[in-house]
Formats: sequence, C-alpha cells, structure tokens
Amino acid sequence: MKILAITAFFPPCHKGGYELRCRDVLQGLRRAGHEILLLTNRCIPPDCGDNQDDSWVCRFLELQQTQANVFSRIWSDNIELKKIQKTIRSFQPDLLYTWHLQNLSDAILPFLASLSIPLVHDEGGSEMIYLSRLQKRGLYFYKNEQDNALKRWLKQGIKKYATFISGGRIVPDWKWPAHMNVYFNSHPALKHAQEMGVPIEGAIVIPSGIDISKFPFQARVKIGSPVTIVIPARIKEQKGCKDGIFLVDELRKRNIPAKLSIIGEVQSRDYYDELVKITNDLELTDSVDFRAMVSQEELSKIYQQADMCFFTSYFKTGFSRVPLEAMASGCLVFSYGNEGSSQSIKQGETGFILEEGNIKGAADWIEKLVVDQPFYLGIIENARSCVEQDYSMETYVSQIENYLKQCLQNG
Repeated sequence: MKILAITAFFPPCHKGGYELRCRDVLQGLRRAGHEILLLTNRCIPPDCGDNQDDSWVCRFLELQQTQANVFSRIWSDNIELKKIQKTIRSFQPDLLYTWHLQNLSDAILPFLASLSIPLVHDEGGSEMIYLSRLQKRGLYFYKNEQDNALKRWLKQGIKKYATFISGGRIVPDWKWPAHMNVYFNSHPALKHAQEMGVPIEGAIVIPSGIDISKFPFQARVKIGSPVTIVIPARIKEQKGCKDGIFLVDELRKRNIPAKLSIIGEVQSRDYYDELVKITNDLELTDSVDFRAMVSQEELSKIYQQADMCFFTSYFKTGFSRVPLEAMASGCLVFSYGNEGSSQSIKQGETGFILEEGNIKGAADWIEKLVVDQPFYLGIIENARSCVEQDYSMETYVSQIENYLKQCLQNG
C-alpha cells in the first residue's frame, strides 16, 4: 500500500505516548514493505536539528493558529491545504492515514472529507469528539439560529471568501466523511465517543502494543526497602500524580519506607506547584523526586530499578502504554483502570485495579506484598507473560495492517 500519513508532533519532538505509538506503527508498516509518506509539523524551535529526517518524513506543516483572527486563519489554512493537496497529487496514495490532527489546521479533515481516497483515523484520546463538534458548529463560526440578518450575511460572506481564495480547498460547512474508518485503542474510549454522539458506526478497537525488546524483564528477588515507586505522567491534574505522594505518606504511617519518582513534562505549572507544596507540607522532600520527561531507553531502566508503578491517571479514554511497559519490565502496576489499563490488568494476577483515589487500598496491597514476596514475584512474572502473548508490537502492527487493507478493499 501507498499510505500518506498526517499527524502532529512526530518524534523525536513529541508530547507523549500517542506520538511515540504513531512512530512505532508507521515504522512497523514500513518494515512490512508498505510505502509511507508522513506529513507533520516542524520541530520547535524551527532550527531544531531534529528537523533532519529520512526522506519519508516531511516536516513542513504548521501548528494551528488558535488565537489568530478569522482572516489570518483562512490564509494559514489555505497554505496548509495547498501543501497537502500538492503532496497527494505527486504521491498518489492508496490510503490517507490520520493521527494527531487537533493541533494542526482545522481545515484538514473537511478537505480530506471532500476526496474519494479511503481515510483511516487512529483515535488515541478524545480527538473524534473535538472533530465531531467542529463539524456540527462549522469551520470558522458557530451555527447560531439566533443570529440577526446582518450577522448571518457577514458569516456567509466570509465563508464564501474562504472557499473562493482557496480554490475550493477550504470547505467551511462540511459533512462528516462517509469513507472515514476509525479504530480506537480501548473499549471505554469507543463507548465514550458513541455517548458523545460521534458518527463512528463501524469503528473497531485494536488494543495497543509495545516493542518488548525495549523493555527487557528485570528478574527480582524481593521488594526493596525503601519500596521504590514510579509515576511516569505528564504533570497535570488529570494524571493524578498527587495520589502517589499521599501513598508514600500512608506507607510511612505504616512504617514502610518508600521512595517516589514522578517523571514527566510539566503541563500545568499550578498543579506542579501544588505537588511541591504537598510534598513540603508532608515533610516528604527526601522521599519524593520530580524529574523531567526522559527517553524510552531511560524510562526502561527506571522501570527495571523500581518495585512498582502507580498509574494514577483519571483520564477515561485512550490506551496508555505505561502499564504495559512497566509490566514488561517486571515493575508491578497499580492502576485506577483508566486509559485502557483495565483491559490488560487482571486483578491479583498481573497487577491491581483500585477505585480512583483509593490510597489506603494501594497501601493495603503493598503491605501484603512486602510480607508475601512469592505473591509479588508471581504477579510480575505473569504480567510479563501477558504482555508477550497479547501486547507485542508485532501483533499490534499486524492487526493494524490487516485493518488498513480491509479499509482499502472496501473503498
């Protein structure tokens, strides 16, 4: 297949697991013999050395100008669509494959919807909800029946202007693409999108996988003292990092020393300041460590050195690969079951699922595991076997490849 992929934040300049998964899948498809051409945005800053890629990666798209006035956005959207249209004409893809569109021009999906080329989207969170709302409201203006005659006239005039100067590339009032195929990586994400009214009839679920070779299993003898716990997460409220601090405090009350490392990009300065304040107020500065986002190679070593991973995310949608990476590495996982982790964790067999915010429940299990070391060792071995059997990257890419072929055959 000749596949034209479009996404934002393609590694090495990325935002997290979704973009890394995009890279892994596209590289896997290339290894399978498919011809891939990728359009993505420039790294930031513009002169970043990482802008130098193989010939299959084209970094010439721009991020969406969310704060710009409508005329600036129209001008920018037209430029972006010209780039995409020119690439489609020269590359002649069999299939269009979209990933992270939300941070690129809003005009991209309406333009792709006007084409007859089969279209597949990888849904990694709530992007389908955003795009569906965009379609219902219109590209530049909210559809409002209460608008007076003058306002309706002005809006219509601007939309006609956008269509005219773009030679029809910009489609302000557009229909959801009938030829769009969507796969999710978790059942909760699919269900949530359906509940929000996204028109995704026929969408399927393909659970994510990981490159197991990058996360070698570290055999353990026992849980260390202090117990070492890691939370790999972007530092924002929805990721629940403060629950890890409260867990260390609860373990201290039970005379179980523990060390916590919170590793990730600070996306909310206010939340980071709150985490630091909680750490100071509880006098845990010697027990809680904050670290910037690290590479997969470094994170693999951290998993191998830690006894446990506390997956504290409150996000309902998506499918995080963090639990899988930890499980593969021999690092026992506690999770709230969110971001698809309930699919991969079998209670008491490959990890533990807790109610959101149940710090004492986590401490109860850790207290038991510290005493019953064979129980702990059995779980981490089961977890590794689970990842090997059901969540390898080879299996994942093969499932996606078959789905893409099916979408192409169906037109």
